[in-house]
Parts: sequence; C-alpha cells; structure tokens
Amino acid sequence: MDFAWRIVTCLPLTELWNSEGLLDVRPDQRVGAAEIELLLRDGASFVVADVGKPLRWISAADRFSFWKTEVKGRLIARDADCFSLDDYPDSYCYVATAWSGTAPMPIIVLEIHH
Repeated sequence: MDFAWRIVTCLPLTELWNSEGLLDVRPDQRVGAAEIELLLRDGASFVVADVGKPLRWISAADRFSFWKTEVKGRLIARDADCFSLDDYPDSYCYVATAWSGTAPMPIIVLEIHH
C-alpha cells in the first residue's frame, strides 16, 4: 500500500502514518491550549486528520504560525464533552490529542470537525 495516498476514514484515529508507513505511536491524552503551547516549545509537530482526506502534516517551520492563525481560535476545550460548530469561526473546530511512542517528539493530532 502507498501510504502517501491513504485517507482518513473515521475519527478518532487509531493509528498514524506518513508517506513511509505506519508510525509506532499511540494517543496519550486530549490536550488544550496550554498543553499545546508547551508541547510546541518542546518540538512537537502537528498533523491534521480530516475524514475523506490524507493526513496533513504541518512543517516544523510553519507550526507556530499554524497554531496562532488556524488552531488556537478553533480548539475545543480539553475537557469538553460536546460542542457546537456555530461557536467557532467558519463553523469548524479541532479536537487535539497528544500522541507519543518511538517518534523523537510528541505529535499533536488535530481532528477537524465541520
């Protein structure tokens, strides 16, 4: 299978991959804004999961601007059990989960809801 063409079929994700194959990582916990800012300072990366599309990896060079301009205002609170899309700009938002394993840095998975 060519992992570069693999698409997200359901959320929440149960595994992560990149163009080279499956990654040996698992979800740790949902995270909020404060945790994301600490993880980014420690070198974490973002990946966006959107049903029907391939995973979108955000480059290390773009991760801080992506956080500030795209994610921060659309992030669902870590402890929220429910949400309304109408409460977020352009009626979409993100649920964030930190994943770790053999990857050198944590990965922040952003599951998009629209």
